[in-house]
Amino acid sequence: MSEQAKSLMQNGYVVDCLFHDMIEDPPLHCTADRTLVDMVLEGGVTTVSTTIKADTYGTLGFMDLCRELYQYYLFEETLSNKAKLIYTYQDIVDAKKAGKLGIIMSTQGADVIENDIRLISMAYKLGLRIVQITYNQNGHIGSGVFEPTDLGLTRFGQQAIYEMNRVGMLIDLSHVGYKTTMDAMAVSKKPVVFSHSSVKALCKNRRNLADDQIKACAQTGGVICLCPHSVFCTDENSIPDVDVFINHMKYVADLVGVEYIGIGTDRFVQPTLLHLMSRTEFSRTLPGFFGPYGVENKQVTGFNHFNDWENLADNMLRRGFSESDVGKVLGNNLMRVFKDLWM
Repeated sequence: MSEQAKSLMQNGYVVDCLFHDMIEDPPLHCTADRTLVDMVLEGGVTTVSTTIKADTYGTLGFMDLCRELYQYYLFEETLSNKAKLIYTYQDIVDAKKAGKLGIIMSTQGADVIENDIRLISMAYKLGLRIVQITYNQNGHIGSGVFEPTDLGLTRFGQQAIYEMNRVGMLIDLSHVGYKTTMDAMAVSKKPVVFSHSSVKALCKNRRNLADDQIKACAQTGGVICLCPHSVFCTDENSIPDVDVFINHMKYVADLVGVEYIGIGTDRFVQPTLLHLMSRTEFSRTLPGFFGPYGVENKQVTGFNHFNDWENLADNMLRRGFSESDVGKVLGNNLMRVFKDLWM
C-alpha cells in the first residue's frame, strides 16, 4: 500500500458506520491474545458502530436492549486496554489517541423502545447512540424496505423523531421503506445517516437509495454510508471489485458532494458455522437475497477483509479523489455528524 494512504489513515479518522457485531461469531483464527478488536485496529479503523440488537425474529423489548448493553459494558471492561465505548464525540478522539477501538452501540430496528417515547431518553442515558428506525418490516415508527406497502412514518414515529433529535440519538434509515425515509428526513431537524446502503441508479437492489433519498439525506447534513456488499454494487452476476464500489462514491459525489459520503461495511465475515447457519436462516425470509455471492465474496474484491481499508484509500486516490476527500469519506464526514449530536 502507498505511504500516502497509510498516512491518511494514521492521521485521520476511519469510521465503519455499520460493523454489525463485535462479540458474536468472531473469525476462527481469533484467540484470547488476538481478538476481533485487534484485527479491526490492525486494519486502521478508528471507530465502529456495532449492532447490539436487531429486529430479526420475535418480539423484542427494552429489557432485551438492557441485557445487550450489559454485554458491551462487560466487553469494554474485559478489553479495557483495547476498546472504549463511545458516548461523546470526544470519546472517539480520546480512543484514537490511546490506540483503542471506539465502539458505538446501535440497533437495527426500534422494537427495543417498544411503543413508549420515554424509553428513547432512557436508552440514550444507558449508552445507545444510533437507532435504525425499522428493520425490513413494519414497526412502531414506520415501514421497512421489504414491506409490500410502505405506510410511511406513523404518529408515534413523528414523536420518536422529535425525541431522538432532542436527546441526540442519531437516526439511521437503512433497511427503512422509501416513503418512511422521506417522511423521517422531512421531520428531523438533525442530520440522519443511511448506515449501509448504496446507489439504486447503479444497482437496482431494493436496499439501495434513489437520487431523491440521497439528496434529502444531504439536505439534513447527514451522511450516506455506502456498503460494499456485492449485491448492492452491481446488477451483473460477475463478482464486482473495489472500482465498482468506488463508482457509487463517484455518483454520490457528483450528485450532492463528497461531504455526504461515508462507509458501512456490514462486517467482513468468515465462513464459520454460525455465520453459515444465520445466512441459511436469513435466506428463508428473503429468498435469493445474496444472489450468486458466497461468504468469500459477500463484499467486493479488494475491500472484503479487515485489512483492506488501505487498499480502498489507495484506489480512491488513484480514481482522482484528493487526500482531503478520501479523509472525509473514510471518517471525517461522520465525525462532523457525531460532533453535532454528541458534544
